Amino acid sequence: MAQMQDARRAMLVLTYNGKDISSDIAKSLLNFTYTDETGLLDDLDITLEDRERKWQGSWTPAAGDRIKAEIRTINWIGPGEIKSLPLGSFEVDSVNVNGPPDTVTIRAVSLPNGSAKLEKRSRSWEKTTLKTVATEIAKRAGLSLLYEASDNPSYDQLQQTEQSDLGFLQDAATREGIALKVSGSKLVLFSEYTYEQKAAVATFTRGTDDVTCYGFTWSTNNAAYRACTVSYTNVKTKKAVSVTYTPTAAPKTGPVLKLNEQADTQAAALRLARIRLREKNKEVGKGSLQLMGDIRMAAGLTINVKGWGKYDGKYIIVSARHAIDGSGYKTDLDIRKVLGW
Repeated sequence: MAQMQDARRAMLVLTYNGKDISSDIAKSLLNFTYTDETGLLDDLDITLEDRERKWQGSWTPAAGDRIKAEIRTINWIGPGEIKSLPLGSFEVDSVNVNGPPDTVTIRAVSLPNGSAKLEKRSRSWEKTTLKTVATEIAKRAGLSLLYEASDNPSYDQLQQTEQSDLGFLQDAATREGIALKVSGSKLVLFSEYTYEQKAAVATFTRGTDDVTCYGFTWSTNNAAYRACTVSYTNVKTKKAVSVTYTPTAAPKTGPVLKLNEQADTQAAALRLARIRLREKNKEVGKGSLQLMGDIRMAAGLTINVKGWGKYDGKYIIVSARHAIDGSGYKTDLDIRKVLGW
């Protein structure tokens, strides 16, 4: 029989306002989840049994409290192996008490409760770029900026009207085909296309890997468009112009996505057509996998899927949810097929 020190196990390492409380909560931990999702804030949910009501008294979390978290696996793949998944730093966002029996759920998010998330502003940004706007918003939120997009769109004017900084920036980035997330004290803007081209971090094969549950979705509501046509009026000549973007990897048959949006040049209209076509077509191939806990999995990484027939291929992780509870450690993924263009 394997000794306890040789058993496969996962543990939660928590630092609360600079103090390691891992051993304090180990026996009372009912459930822990960490969600890493493109386009949203990373968040933590920690549910504890609280029969002694410690978390309702002197231990009650307060606004502004900071939690640093890590998942540590021991003997997970083989004897003597110790690995960790640092989750970053979070700020307490809410606390819920339920009972009987008494339980406390602490929720924390990766963005401090400051102006970037809550305060609505109105401002006109003149002669600027997306990266410049993101740099200023990140600084105001107390975050560092990681800009991983090859394009840096420029604007004569960009209008922020009664929007939070984060909401405004996300809208502007999405229009440019650039994804946004807040993770590990960083504001990250990245090109999903660039991330799709990176090598897969893992291959999951049906029947041979630790996939405990799966699902794949196909729907006529998500029609695969073969091309996109953007029509606009040339400001100088006042003539109507149409440009069509047709990727080589797109379906050979299917509808054409037709849009009326203003563009300054044909090149700009062609770029816009590609962005809008990607936004539509990326909704076609979706899936979900539940795995034995896997610290490699994170939003924005790619994986290969084999053994599911027409659903086989390369996917990008849209969200990764890591959970530890009484039944052990598991990872749930939401994925979508990469487009390749």
